[in-house]
Amino acid sequence: MLNHADQHGLLFVKWGGSLITEKNTPFTLNYGVLTRLVKELKEALEADTQLHVLIGHGGGSFPHPVAQSYRTGEGFIQDTSVRGFALCQNAASTLNRLIVDLMTDYAINAISIQPSACCITTNGEITEFFAKPLELALEHGLVPVIFGDCVFDTARGCAIVSTEQLFLHLSARLQPARVLILGLVNGVYTADPHKDETARIIPEIELEQLADIEGYLSGSYSVDVTGGMASKVKELARIAKRGIECEILSGASGNLKRALAGQRGIGTRIKPVHGGA
Repeated sequence: MLNHADQHGLLFVKWGGSLITEKNTPFTLNYGVLTRLVKELKEALEADTQLHVLIGHGGGSFPHPVAQSYRTGEGFIQDTSVRGFALCQNAASTLNRLIVDLMTDYAINAISIQPSACCITTNGEITEFFAKPLELALEHGLVPVIFGDCVFDTARGCAIVSTEQLFLHLSARLQPARVLILGLVNGVYTADPHKDETARIIPEIELEQLADIEGYLSGSYSVDVTGGMASKVKELARIAKRGIECEILSGASGNLKRALAGQRGIGTRIKPVHGGA
C-alpha cells in the first residue's frame, strides 16, 4: 500500500474508448489523441514527482463490437459464448498492449494489469479483485494500466466490467485524491451536445441532484456495452460517497495536464461527500 502521504498524490484517470479509438472503425486507434494524452501524462509526472497515477481505459472499437455480437455481457448463454469471451478478451487486451507500448516508448514506466486474470464478478458486480500487484506497482513508482474487460462471473459464467466499476472497487482500497474521466464531451450535459445545440453543461453535481440528472442521461450520448454516460455517473456517484472527488471532462488538448496539475472545474465535477464511507 502507498503510505498516507503518497495517497494524497494518487489519481485515477480514465481515457474513454470513444476518445482513444475510432469508434466506428473496428480495431482502429485514434493515434493522434492517444499520443497527445501520453505526452501530457509524461509532462505531468515530470513536473510533480509526488504524483502517482492509475490509468484505466475503455475498449472503444476494439472489444465493443465483439461483445455486442456475442452478447458477452449476458454470460455464457449460447454455444458461441465461450468463443465470444476469448475474442472479446483478446480485443480488449490488444488495445491495452498498444497503449502500454506507447507509454513505455515515451519513458513512462507503465505496466498492464489484466482484469480477466485477477477480477471475479457475481451477477456483474465485482466480488473479488487480487489487487496486490497493482498496489506494489504504485508503491514502486510504476503506472498501472487497467481496462474495461470481460471477466469470469460466478452466477452467469462471464460478465463485462467497465473501468468505472474497477475504479469504484479499487477506490475503497487505495483512496485516491481524485478520479478523472476523460471522454469526447466536456462533462455532463442537459442533453446530448452532439445532437442538441441547446444542451447546457452541468458544472457541478451534488449527490442529492442525482435523480434529476439521471433524467438527462436516459438518451446516453454514446451507448455501449458498459452502459454509456448514465452508468458512468452512477458509478462515480458511488465513489463520491466515499469522500473522493470525481470529474468528467473532455480529452481536448491540455485538459489532462491541467487536471493532473490540480485544476478543477474543467468539466463536470461530482462533489464528494465529506466523511463518506
